[in-house]
Amino acid sequence: MKLLATDMDGTFLRDDKSYSDEFNDLYKQMLKQGIQFVIASGNQYEALVCKFDDDIKDDLYYLCENGTKIVYRGDVIYKHCLETDDYQHALNILKEDEECMLVVSGVKHAYILKKFEDRKDFITLFIKNIVFVDSFDEIDDEILKFSVANFDGKIEDRLEVIKKRINPKFRVVTTGNVWFDIFYNTINKGTSLQHLLDLLGISNEEAGAFGDQMNDYEMLQTVKYGYAMANAMPPVKEVAYQVIDSNENDGVILKIKEILKGNY
Repeated sequence: MKLLATDMDGTFLRDDKSYSDEFNDLYKQMLKQGIQFVIASGNQYEALVCKFDDDIKDDLYYLCENGTKIVYRGDVIYKHCLETDDYQHALNILKEDEECMLVVSGVKHAYILKKFEDRKDFITLFIKNIVFVDSFDEIDDEILKFSVANFDGKIEDRLEVIKKRINPKFRVVTTGNVWFDIFYNTINKGTSLQHLLDLLGISNEEAGAFGDQMNDYEMLQTVKYGYAMANAMPPVKEVAYQVIDSNENDGVILKIKEILKGNY
């Protein structure tokens, strides 16, 4: 094994957003065995890098914003942005639902309407680099994707409505219990991970990945060793090389220990 990639929420992180104290030691063991570690998440780089200790955070690769951007040592080494017409088409549809919180994710910042500032404690669990705006027309940035937070439990209903209306070049996918993302259907964690593997000269047969949600689906198929959590959605389990213990039971940590012993 030369590379391991992991989703964060529902996979590497427990439900309270913590992770095992054993990780730092395991990471050092991975480096000794020549294993690169990749954080693959729908979240922002700024929301991911702050979760790791200073002595290791810059050595990790961050495949963030659902594969639309890769960051290493603070530098963007890959990005895939929306065309202006496609961005405007999707924005016009998504902003109609005023009950949901729409997040427009750019290369420089994430943008949210000021009327949602009272939810900042919730927002900063997932997004750290935020600019609150009066209107999305104020944005001057390259746009990577959209995220939508649902607070009324109607996520499945909204998914169906948006999928019927939005241009088929977009993918609409759940990224958590209240979140779904919208981005190009040609881009996902799998295509981005493949780009990174090619860049590092690592074959798919030498790589593994952990995930639980539908935005992890392609990533688990991209590598030989795709591990689905016990709490993963059924389709994710179906494409996995192996189903492992849940995020609450530190399934990723337990599997890394096995991998370091040669048990894939």
